[in-house]
Amino acid sequence: MLTTNSPEFARNYGFWNEKEQKAIMSSRVAIAGVGGDGFQLGLKLARMGVGTFDIADPESFEPENANRVPGATIRTYGRNKAIVFREEVHKVNPKADIRIFESGVTEENIDDFLSRATIVFDESELTHLHIGTALARAARKKGIPNILVMNIGFAAQVTSFHPKAGKNGKGTFEHFMGIPKGASLEEIKKMKIKFNRCLPYFPPYIDFKTLRAVQSGAALPSIAQGVDIASAIGASQAFLHMTQGVDNNRPQPVWAPSISYMDAYNFKSGKTHFPRLSHICYLILALARYKLDTNPRASYSVTDLQKRKKNN
Repeated sequence: MLTTNSPEFARNYGFWNEKEQKAIMSSRVAIAGVGGDGFQLGLKLARMGVGTFDIADPESFEPENANRVPGATIRTYGRNKAIVFREEVHKVNPKADIRIFESGVTEENIDDFLSRATIVFDESELTHLHIGTALARAARKKGIPNILVMNIGFAAQVTSFHPKAGKNGKGTFEHFMGIPKGASLEEIKKMKIKFNRCLPYFPPYIDFKTLRAVQSGAALPSIAQGVDIASAIGASQAFLHMTQGVDNNRPQPVWAPSISYMDAYNFKSGKTHFPRLSHICYLILALARYKLDTNPRASYSVTDLQKRKKNN
């Protein structure tokens, strides 16, 4: 049984104290989706000292995951991502208590999924707005923070939704994503993601053909650098949430509608309180660079994708 005196945590001290380590070890984390950011940040939390997890993911690892997820190897292709995650955590802490939901998060199991969680990470992907909404509503009902981490290019961004948000209509997942108040999950299933709502930081170096491909239905591209940044800032925000009860001069976590971002490519980072305005500014900059032909090509146009699919 690991304790605050275990050698596994000896190098944590110097950056946080024993009371904070104890708070981390007593936290219970639910992660909806471990196919990228969720896998990496979950492993970081396990190494920090979290020993209780509830993990939901209905998908299996495939070769296309290998570029960014340590759990995706030739030995795990075809295996459920949540099960692989549990195995990796048990290599760090064999005593870790990890419940698996192989069917993912559903309306039927969401209350059970969050039944023992003190914080939840929504890594269900932006293409599943109804799942994100169900998680947000259940987290508010339970009174726990809901953390959203997203990678984009060499960058990532993070925010949290306060369990008491919504009294003024702001600060909720639904408001952040532009979902009408009171919309049913069936209605939300039919909605398309609004990037101007959820991506306040838009890498100015992006190839505009990539954006057009995604808007046409292509999968969101994702690389290891962005996932690493996402897992780092996500685990750091989780640290602030988990240690809220310890008086140690720590800042508050980032709460929506504010959002923080960090880019490993151009060393840009910051925090914005006006996500939509920020998105427009970065979009205009990226468009201008594209028109001036100063941005690198990314081989992700609709034509590029069709060509690779044909030749695969």
